[in-house]
Amino acid sequence: MERRNKEYVRYRYGICLNETCSKAKSKEVQQIAARKEFVCEECGKPLRECPPPKKGNKTPIVVVAVVLVVALIAAFFIFSGGESKQPTEPQLAAKDSDIVKVEKDTIGISEVKKNEPIVEPMKEEKPKVEKTAGKQAKPATSSSNSKNLGYATFKGNLKNGQPNDVNGRLIFKTSHVIDSRDPKGRVAEAGDYVIGEFSEGHLVQGIWYGSDNTVKGSIIIGK
Repeated sequence: MERRNKEYVRYRYGICLNETCSKAKSKEVQQIAARKEFVCEECGKPLRECPPPKKGNKTPIVVVAVVLVVALIAAFFIFSGGESKQPTEPQLAAKDSDIVKVEKDTIGISEVKKNEPIVEPMKEEKPKVEKTAGKQAKPATSSSNSKNLGYATFKGNLKNGQPNDVNGRLIFKTSHVIDSRDPKGRVAEAGDYVIGEFSEGHLVQGIWYGSDNTVKGSIIIGK
């Protein structure tokens, strides 16, 4: 059954919970390959699993720009037509030189008088593309702090000599229960490791990897 689950799960989806991360502020659902670490592509913090985003139809920016241009033109003619000014004789005898041709690819108006303002179409703004595509952010774990727990080695920040880090790493030396508070009593083998949030010496949540860097599952225990 475990082999079938590994073959079926190709991608995992999650949301970053780091308050300082832009992807967390935008609540962007990130797609991570199953064989990769389940961490944020920008800040490297562990992600919280969530359902994949629903695909919906988005209104093209070009259509919105055209609608705005049409609305501006309509408003211009409405306000300019409401003035009850009678044309004078010089205005009735306007010369052909008082008319300026406008390029056809602007708004579709062929001729406009010089004295009348020309409404230019709004330029389409291209969305900014971040140059982080194709590069996987490495977990921001601190290698300077580590503690030998006997059955495993913890790498990350310590508080009162106990693991206390939002992105710590627990590397198992021998077969051992991952956390004593885990209701499922999951056991890691030698070479397995867990990356996630630790508080007061216990695992809060994280991703369980095998010695071959394959994902064995996610663990959520809570504080």
